[in-house]
Amino acid sequence: LHPLSLTSETAMCAFRRLARLGARQSWGGWAPLGAATAGALALGERQRRGYCDGWPPRPLSPEENDWSANPVINSDTCALWQRTWNNDWDGRAPPTGPDARQVKTTGKIRHLIFIRHGQYDLESDDHGLTELGREQTRLLGQRLAKEAQGVRKDRYGEIQTNYVGIWVSNMLRARQTAEILSSLLPGVPLNEPDPLLAEGKPTIPHPCSKDYGMRPAVNWEESARMEAGFRKYVHRDVDHKRLAEKQAKKEKKKEQLGDGYNPSSDTGTPKSASTDESGKEPEHVYEIYVCHMNLIRYFVMRALQLPPEAWLRLRGDNTGITEIVVQPSGRVSLYRFADTGHLPIEMVTFH
Repeated sequence: LHPLSLTSETAMCAFRRLARLGARQSWGGWAPLGAATAGALALGERQRRGYCDGWPPRPLSPEENDWSANPVINSDTCALWQRTWNNDWDGRAPPTGPDARQVKTTGKIRHLIFIRHGQYDLESDDHGLTELGREQTRLLGQRLAKEAQGVRKDRYGEIQTNYVGIWVSNMLRARQTAEILSSLLPGVPLNEPDPLLAEGKPTIPHPCSKDYGMRPAVNWEESARMEAGFRKYVHRDVDHKRLAEKQAKKEKKKEQLGDGYNPSSDTGTPKSASTDESGKEPEHVYEIYVCHMNLIRYFVMRALQLPPEAWLRLRGDNTGITEIVVQPSGRVSLYRFADTGHLPIEMVTFH
């Protein structure tokens, strides 16, 4: 990685922050930077801030301290973004290092179905669904039910859609959307509303106008809440570090008990693990999250490890389907984004 290869101020800001971090691992297991690259970037940062001219360093210029122009001071996630893929992005990758216990990659393939609510009444105080929004949701529910009845087949195999639950924001328009979907998907449990899935602004978008109209204090709180929602819901199925710890304890117990130890009642394998010694393909599970477009845009950027401040460059209409797939290995794919194929064109709305 070389600073001259970066083509945007956003990436440069991120790398300056990384240089200050140096080879220290943080934020769920960052890979250490090369010593030469980190040293060069750190030196450049010291020169930029005036460290080489004595103490204290010079203050940030008005441009560098502008919340509408500098993504680094928008939120922690903007500051810590990097160009290379971080395999331990969720803290659940197998442990690494010379003394790390090797564990087999295991777990289910999670299909995270993020649904934007139906059209809502902008004139009312509670922003409940309009009649059009209810009809949009009914068509969406019929589509989801039909997808669960069929089997997806291609050269890579067959996949049966299996919805394991519906999660929902605590905002009225999302709750109403989820209730309609629940009525059309019998047997799929509807969970209690979660404020972590509520609408908000995850960070000042980049680029943006000077009159974006968001106070730094509000942005700081909202970015933390929405990031907490991402970490709660978007991750691989099995925590392989915890799995390694269980297996280590099991082997230690076996050594203490001797040859008579029978591990049949203590496998150390999480219930969610679905691979076995026969090499069976992992099970696919589908989880429905009824929430809001800003949150969905931010989750997509974070899951794909793209610059978080670019979230507003994405657009999605009411009842659009976004599907993020998380493999047991931690690989992430965007299967579809803001898909409204269930709606005739005259029913497609942004607001």
